[in-house]
Order: sequence, then structure tokens, then C-alpha cells
Amino acid sequence: MSDDVDRIIVRGAREHNLREVDLTLPKNKLICFTGVSGSGKSSLAFDTLYAEGQRRYIESLSSYARQFMGQLAKPDVDFVSGLSPSISIEQKTGGANPRSTVGTITEIHDYLRVLFARIGKGHCPQCDRPIEAQSREQIIAGVQHAFDGERVLALAPMVRNQKGEFRDFFDDLVRRGYIRARVDGEIVRLADRISLDRQMRHHIEVVVDRLTVSAGERSRLAEAVSQALTLGDGSILFISEENPKKELLVSSKYACANCRLSFDPPTPQLFSFNSPLGMCPKCDGLGETYTFDPNLLIPDQTKSFREGAIDTIGSMREMGRWRRHIFEGIAEEVGFSLDTPWKELSREAKDALLMGTGERHITYTWRSRGRVHKHGGTWEGIVPQLLARHKKTNNSMQRAMLEKYMRVIVCGECHGERLNAQARHVRIAGKTLLQLEAAPIDELARFFERDVMRSLSDVEQFIATEPVKEIRARLGFLENVGLQYLSLDRRANTLSGGEAQRIRLASQIGSGLVGVLYVLDEPSIGLHPRDNTRLLETLQRLRDQGNTVIVVEHDEDTMRAADHIVDFGPGPGVRGGEVVAVGSMNDVTSTARSITGQYLSGKKKIEIPANRRPVDPSTIPATKSASSTKPKKRPRRGG
Repeated sequence: MSDDVDRIIVRGAREHNLREVDLTLPKNKLICFTGVSGSGKSSLAFDTLYAEGQRRYIESLSSYARQFMGQLAKPDVDFVSGLSPSISIEQKTGGANPRSTVGTITEIHDYLRVLFARIGKGHCPQCDRPIEAQSREQIIAGVQHAFDGERVLALAPMVRNQKGEFRDFFDDLVRRGYIRARVDGEIVRLADRISLDRQMRHHIEVVVDRLTVSAGERSRLAEAVSQALTLGDGSILFISEENPKKELLVSSKYACANCRLSFDPPTPQLFSFNSPLGMCPKCDGLGETYTFDPNLLIPDQTKSFREGAIDTIGSMREMGRWRRHIFEGIAEEVGFSLDTPWKELSREAKDALLMGTGERHITYTWRSRGRVHKHGGTWEGIVPQLLARHKKTNNSMQRAMLEKYMRVIVCGECHGERLNAQARHVRIAGKTLLQLEAAPIDELARFFERDVMRSLSDVEQFIATEPVKEIRARLGFLENVGLQYLSLDRRANTLSGGEAQRIRLASQIGSGLVGVLYVLDEPSIGLHPRDNTRLLETLQRLRDQGNTVIVVEHDEDTMRAADHIVDFGPGPGVRGGEVVAVGSMNDVTSTARSITGQYLSGKKKIEIPANRRPVDPSTIPATKSASSTKPKKRPRRGG
């Protein structure tokens, strides 16, 4: 067997402070690079071996692919052979993307989405009753109730949020006799040339019939419903021609008969806060919004609105007559007084002033020169008005003034749960997706190990077998690297460097790759000794799969568990850059030049100081616990 097959050979490595390092490493082993800080461990592991492995992989690609990846500099080394494709798992945070979570990084969220889309039990967001199939008679009765006497379009949804030009699809509809369709919200004639951007997602609903909803047209309505349900895979959309904003989506599969609401069939995209089909429409799946905080807008809640409780509005004496009559009309319609202190107003009154009254019609009374003029309209709210001003203004001083009253707050619609109402009310074994992802990983693992399958029917168990198997495996990997305290909804940008590294390590174990060179940077940082043992077992499992694992470490347990140790030194910086010991634990401890070996063998040790600095009581304030009047025990200074 050649050297390249079972060994990695390095000759003349000079990257950073390395001094012509020559080294031979065994493959498919757990290798520990150790030594004092700054001695050259990372220079050889990351800047030489990993960098050269990445560079050679990129050079093996086609010239077309390389133009998108850029060029990598060749490390300062004479010769390297026996390299495998390399993967670096460094100490770094999970990134700044607020959409990335522990669940998305480990792909557990993807398997949960599939599971909930296939066997989840939908519930109505309004009454929380189970969503059940509707009969054709129930659909007809619901349409007659909603559009009695109105002329409507009956449409069959056939394309939902899909990319493409759909030329053949439109031609097929014309051959089948259909004349019109609604494409991305606009009614078009199918005989015309319809040009769609193939890189954009589109919605296409075919117009099945145009009819007036009345008792005399019931048979025609029934025929349109039957035809549209067949074309739309159980869904039909009705739009009023008099008021195009008035729509009713009806489903023969997913509907709440009590609230007369229909829902789209669940898909994996419905449970993704990164997809328009699943994300909360108010916060776009972020769970929080940058908006005006009522607590900042109203610093003194003992004032009334007329006295200027809202800072950005001021008192009503300072505003014009037109604005005064608007607020007086809102108060009269909702039923409260503008002279009532803000803290005593009802929730409805506060919401009406700040967030608006929605579609509710308000009658305003304008008095001028002894004459009274009434006019009506809707009220959008003070906060939406301020947001529009903040978005449109080009004046940096005005923007800064408005931002004094703004902060990132939890979304008021999804309450930080990121998903839309339909997705938030789908359950498996009585648990929603959000409840499962909010639980610690060790609790979630017990749920999937013991509870989930018991609650499913035989058919549902058959469907859930593979997703549950993958979820259990990945949860087990996270537990093995000591991350059982995390939850899947934990944002990646809040993880420490060690946590992010161990999550990537767990993901790599789950990928099942073989013949790879893994390079890790101090994965034991921050771990309890109990969890450190589990981490080492994970690294050994990665090695046993047929991979070479190089760990840059100072941890004694890692060194003793390693198959091969390389000690760098003898000092840091310009005094380092050499390999002072290499081989097994016995080889390192028996080498006189190895400082690490001296401490591992017990020949050197850090003595506990015989004399400690005296404690100055005046420098340490006494603290008292909430449950006791005795001062807490003060820590000893000096270690």
C-alpha cells in the first residue's frame, strides 16, 4: 500500500511561524495537535493542511465552476501528499442571519416540517376545533351565505407559488376550452400571449364560471363547484366582481364548518418561516418587528391624549383644527373621552388610536362658520402613520428623532412564533411545531422516543417512520456533543463559538461522510467534564466511520484519548514553530523538550501558592440574599 493511501506527508511547512516542519500523520486516526499558545498548531492544521485540501478540491472542478468560487492561495509548504477532501470546524459564531436557528442548521426543522405536513392535525385558528373535510353541499351553502345576490367568479387554483413560464400549461387550458385565468392577481385572457418570468414564483387560478349567486342559479353553482374542485385538487376560490377584494377560498379537504373558513392543503413550505407560504405576514417570519414602542411614545401615562400623552403628537391645542376633528371623530365612534388619562383608557381605545380601526367606517364631523359637514372614512392609526414617515423621509435629523421612539419588539400577530396562524395550529400528539422546537433537546428526544408513535394510527406510523428515525438520530448527535440544554428555535447568532462548532460537528456525524479530513479548533471549550467524555466518544465515532480527525487542543482528556499526538513548541511566536514531540502518549511524555509532556507525566506541575494575598474587606461589598439576612460567603482572592 502506498504512502498516500494510509499517511499524510508534509515537507517544508513554513506558514506563519512554522520552521521547515516535516511531519508524517496516519490516516483514519484521531490526532491531537497540542502545545503552548502561539506555537504553530493552527498554522499547520488550518492554514496548511485544511487550506491545501480546499485548494486542491477547487482545482479539480471545471473552469466554469471555479470562476464562481475564486482562487485560493497556495500555503507556504514544499510538499503535501495523501490529503483527503477537508472540512474545517472552527471556533466561530453561527453567523448574523436572524432566520438561522439550531433546527435549520441541523436540518431537524426540515424533517419536522415534512412530518407535520403529512400527519399533522389541523385546527381552526379562531375556534381551535379540528379542521375537517367539507361536503359539496356545505361549500354551496357557505358561498350562498357569503355572496348572496352578488355576481362572482369561480376559480380553480392550479399553480401555487411555483417558478416557470407555463407556456404549455396555458396552451393546454385553451385546448380544453377555458377562456380566462387569474395570474398573480390579474385576470387575463388565455388566448393572449402571456409572458411570465421563469425565475419568479407565480399563482395561477383558472376561471371556471361567472355567475350570480342566487337560489335560482343553485344548479349552475353546484356544477361550477364540482368542476373547480376537480381542477383545483379540492380547492375553489370565489371573487366578487363588484368588490374584487372580497374573496373566499373554499376547500373540500381542509375547512372549519363552525367558522366557515377554508385553508390551503398543508405542505412542508407551510411550516417554514423562510417561505412566503408559512411566514407570519406581519413580521415576515422574523418573530419581531422594528417599530414604535408605545412605552416610549407615551412616557407619562397620567396625561390624557388631549394634554399630549403621545410625544410625537403633542397636545391638541398645538395641532390644527382638521387633525383635532379626526381624533374627536375616532373617540366618538369608539366610545371614549380624549380627556381620560391614558392609563385609564380601555385596550380598545388605545389600539384604535395607535394601530387604527381597520375596515371600520368612521363618521367625522367638521364644523365651520356655523355649518356642520359630515364625512366618513377609515383610520389607519398613529403608529402606521409614523412608520410611513420614517420610511419616506430623507431628512436624517427627522429620522433620528423618530427612531428615539422605536425599538425591536416581539411581533404582535405571531407573538414571536414566526409562522402564520394556520401553521401555528397544526398538532401532532397534542403538540404544535413551535412547542416542540421550544423544548430542550433532551426533552424533545424523549418525546420522539416514547410519546409520538403511541398517538398515531397504523397508517400514520408507517408515514412517520423515516422522518422520526432521522429526527431521533440528529437529536442523539446533539446530546452526544453536550448540547442537550439548547432548543431548536434558538437563533444561530446567539450561540457561543463552542456551541456553534459542536452543532456543526453533530451535523457532520449525521451526514455519514467517509474518507474526509476533519480539522477542529478546541471543541472542548466550555464543556463540563461529563460532557467532555461524550464529546470524545463523538470524535471517535467520526474516526471509526473512516475519517481522519485532527483536533487542535489543550485538554488533557483529549490528548489521552487521541491515537496520535503532535506537540508544537518549545515556546510561542518566534520561539515556536517546531515539532518537539510526536507519536503516542508515552512518546510525548518521554521527550525532554516537550513542555506538555513534562506536565502530563507529572514531572512538572503548577503548585498551589503557599501564601495568598490578604483580603481587604473594604474592597468587597457585603451582599444579602433575598431569603436570608446573613451576608453571602465572600470568595477568596488570589485563586
